[in-house]
Amino acid sequence: MKKNFFKKLWHFYWKEDSLLSYAFFLIVTYLLLRFAIYPGFLFITGLNDIVAIMTSSMEHSGSEELFFYSYFEDNLNYTREEIDNLPFSNGLNRGDVIFVKQTNNYTQGDVIVFFSPYYPNKLVHRLVSEEPLMTKGDNNPQSYNFDTTISEVVGEVVFKIPYLGLPRYWMYLIFGI
Repeated sequence: MKKNFFKKLWHFYWKEDSLLSYAFFLIVTYLLLRFAIYPGFLFITGLNDIVAIMTSSMEHSGSEELFFYSYFEDNLNYTREEIDNLPFSNGLNRGDVIFVKQTNNYTQGDVIVFFSPYYPNKLVHRLVSEEPLMTKGDNNPQSYNFDTTISEVVGEVVFKIPYLGLPRYWMYLIFGI
């Protein structure tokens, strides 16, 4: 009897073409992804978070000479070669998915994900000062001094997959979620 129940449930979930089965499929799939597969993937890989880029603050779309290179050259005394060797020196685009790992060694130039008391969502910026904690988006004209500590940093960006987060970005644009 138990085997028959699971067989029917699987058929309803995977094969049946009804509005109720579609709703069931979406709900169960979301719950599996959100509470089992995603946390399991983070645990197995040792990552701290996976984030889709939603804003243009890290994009290099023509203003990087003014906002990115000149800031690092003029304010932080970096050479062009040092700037080009920074992590993600070509920036991050809306729709990129970034993989975040927590570390205790954040250094100037790292791209970090953190919480700000002034913004409801996670922010992705480049660390420009450790004391006080100051960050700057590559596409932003100024740096931001936050009343936050390194402990409120989610982690450092270690890897990106371009455009994988576009469906998430479109949901953000269309529905605001």
